[in-house]
Amino acid sequence: MNKRTCLALLVCVNLVLLTAIVLFTYSPPAALAQGTGLAGNYLVVTGEIQNEYDALYLIEMRSRTLHVFYYDKTRKELYYSDVRSLERDFRQNRD
Repeated sequence: MNKRTCLALLVCVNLVLLTAIVLFTYSPPAALAQGTGLAGNYLVVTGEIQNEYDALYLIEMRSRTLHVFYYDKTRKELYYSDVRSLERDFRQNRD
């Protein structure tokens, strides 16, 4: 092997090793949720839905509904988006 081939091979091996290290050490950020509070009637989860928008998902346990709010980071305002019936969404067909 000449020097150029050997150097190229070593660079490739180092790139593969660096990629393997990054893939095995990276862990996605943890999703945090509120499990209890208000006598267990509500569950709140947040998340980023776009670059300038965060979402707040509020589940009402009694009525089994999901309310969605989104926060505009540029305007710094919270908006109510929609409501869904979880009971209807997760209902199984009974034949």
